[in-house]
Amino acid sequence: MGTQKITDSARIKELVAGHANWYHQVELAPGVTTPGSHNSSLGLVYLDALGLPADCSGKRVLDIGCMDGFFSFEMERRGAEVVGLDYADPEITGFSIASSVLGSQVEHHTANVYELSRERFGAFDIVLFLGVLYHLRNPMLAFDRVRSVVADGGLMFVETQLSTDPTVHNSDVPLWHYFPRSTLHQDGTNKWAPNPAGLKAVIEECEFEVLQTADHGDRGYARARAIADHELEFFRKLDSGSGMWGR
Repeated sequence: MGTQKITDSARIKELVAGHANWYHQVELAPGVTTPGSHNSSLGLVYLDALGLPADCSGKRVLDIGCMDGFFSFEMERRGAEVVGLDYADPEITGFSIASSVLGSQVEHHTANVYELSRERFGAFDIVLFLGVLYHLRNPMLAFDRVRSVVADGGLMFVETQLSTDPTVHNSDVPLWHYFPRSTLHQDGTNKWAPNPAGLKAVIEECEFEVLQTADHGDRGYARARAIADHELEFFRKLDSGSGMWGR
C-alpha cells in the first residue's frame, strides 16, 4: 500500500476524522489513535500471552479479516512480510488511510477466506484468524482453506466468539452452537460459535495440533501448529471429491 509516511499531525487527524467506519484502534501518530470499537491493544496482549512471536523477522504472515489493519501493521513492525486479507475493500475499512499514514508495505487483498490457496497466495509461517470464524457458514471448510496456505510446522492463531449458552460452553463434549438469523448480538452475519472443546476438536480435525488455548469472557483463543496427517487428509478429500472410496 503506502510507501512514504504521513507525518503532519493535522493532516493525520483530518484523515481519521473523515472516515466513519473505524473498527480497530490503531495508533497512527503520538496522541492520534483511530476511534474503533475494538480494544485492539488488549487483543494483542491476549495473543502475546498465547505465544505470538515478538520477533517475526524472516517470517511471512497472513492476517485474515484484517479490517483496518491493526494486527497486520503490528506484525510488520515485528519484522514480518505481511499479507492482509479482507472481504471488504480497503477504502471501505480504514486500511488504506492507516497504511498511507504509516508508510506500510503490507500487501492487501480483497478476498474471502474460502478463496485461499497456495497457488494464489503462497505459503505462510504464521496465520492470524481473528474475529472471523463465527461469521462463517462453513467453519470447517474455512479451516481447510487456511491449512492449505500454512507451511508445515507453521502457526495459526485463532480468536472467536464462544457459545453463549452456559451448558454448552462448560461441556467437555465438542459442541458448536448455531445462531439463526440475528440471534447473536443482533447481527445476521453471526452463525456458529463453538464451546472450547468444540473449537479445539475442529482445529485438530483440519490437520493442526493445538498447542495452547485461552478463554477471555465469551471469546476463545487458540495457538495451533500445522501438521501432516494422512488419515485426516484422506477423509477431507473424500468429503470434497468423488470416486475416491478405497484409494
